[in-house]
Amino acid sequence: MKKKILSVAVLAALGAGSAQAVNLSTDGTGEVLIFPYFTVQGNEETLLSIVNTTGQGKAVKVRFREAYNTREVLDFHVYLSPYDVWVAKIQDSANGGAEIVTPDNSCTTMDTNPEVFRTLLFDDGGPTGVERTREGYFTVIEMATIVDMDLDNNGLQDYIHTAAGVPDNCAAIRQAWINGTMAANSTVVAPEGGLFGTLGIINVQSGTQVTVPATVLENFMSAPAHNDPGTLRPDWQDADPVSVVINSDSAAGTVSVYEDAWTSGTDAVSAVLMASALLNEYSANPATEAETAWIVTFPTKSKYVDPAEALLPPVAPFTSVFAPSAVGLEDGMACEEISITSWDREEAEKEATGSTVSPRPPQATVSLCYEANVIEFGDDSNVFSATNTTSKLASSGLPGASGWSKIGFTSDPAHALTGSNNTYLGLPVIGFKATVLGNSNVGVGASYGSAVNHAYERMVSGSATGVTTFSAATITSGP
Repeated sequence: MKKKILSVAVLAALGAGSAQAVNLSTDGTGEVLIFPYFTVQGNEETLLSIVNTTGQGKAVKVRFREAYNTREVLDFHVYLSPYDVWVAKIQDSANGGAEIVTPDNSCTTMDTNPEVFRTLLFDDGGPTGVERTREGYFTVIEMATIVDMDLDNNGLQDYIHTAAGVPDNCAAIRQAWINGTMAANSTVVAPEGGLFGTLGIINVQSGTQVTVPATVLENFMSAPAHNDPGTLRPDWQDADPVSVVINSDSAAGTVSVYEDAWTSGTDAVSAVLMASALLNEYSANPATEAETAWIVTFPTKSKYVDPAEALLPPVAPFTSVFAPSAVGLEDGMACEEISITSWDREEAEKEATGSTVSPRPPQATVSLCYEANVIEFGDDSNVFSATNTTSKLASSGLPGASGWSKIGFTSDPAHALTGSNNTYLGLPVIGFKATVLGNSNVGVGASYGSAVNHAYERMVSGSATGVTTFSAATITSGP
């Protein structure tokens, strides 16, 4: 699709009032980047990059969350110069947890470099040790577009790189926040987008790296939110509470646009991420020494299942409250029923059962129990050396050594989110598959990695007032 043509058609149909509505980016750039996984388990390290494609300065919030219940383990600001790139690595920390280190000169509010991930918010009944920080996911939210940040009044913008390749006076920005002299939104305007980013997970010992782009949201906030670095905001609830979801029906040759108003920004974000199923390939073929893992992440889940976030959890579209070991779960979980059906390359089909996936959740169904889940395909797969949040789809649950699978999220009819016009079935989800191939025949233990984002199915039931349908010919015509 051509974004320009689609945007004109969508806005013409929905009206000018819908111009600010959270939506998935159609061109890969926007204001919010969601990276579905990080890990430092085994010999893994996680690389990240954030790219500012615009000629404007950007104030962005970088936030890391652990995988059990997405409790925050670290966040800070990054101030991107026009056309800037910021890179970093998540690695083992000497304390047994994880830490982030950056070789980059861009201005940040990090206290130290490396910066160790924290356990201060691990009061939810889940694990409390630093090991919980070793897996999770992370986000980047553009808080504002910078208009003027010359705090030392020397005529130069403090965050912009000089000819020496370093910010003019990053220390002045950090000190202004510490002193309380930074006027939060006085020198900035609303976010305007233009960000993209990349996630890479590298294992130097095995010689593999897999790389995927971030999931990108546009039109997240219509006002700046250049908040103190010591706060947990902005977050999902700060999104403008209107969503636009674009869903195509290839068989019918149509593209439908669904608009909804919500009581919270979190619901708007969830709506654009809702999927009734996700699909991808797998390979556990011993002839190629193949191992495959799927990352399945529910970025907004804690807002619906964490008692500290929701007054009456669980809240739709989720059905299970995050529970500590005191009520019988081994490490704190919030399990959601799913289905897994797989096909081999000759169309043989097999559906997983509750006894196929481990660890087995309390109910006798196939479930995913964490915010960021790792599903290993085959008996011997261990792509990410994950231990905290791993399920295994055993070889006995697969129709063949290679093929494709579909995870469905509509096994429980309560997996639904209803807005002002439409109901979205499934769960808000993102992720990717990673496959590593070996070649021990060459005598040096060679291995090769690849990663692909999931494909998704969406099921939306809508009213006439909230749905606009175009023919595919109309949307895709033009240069």
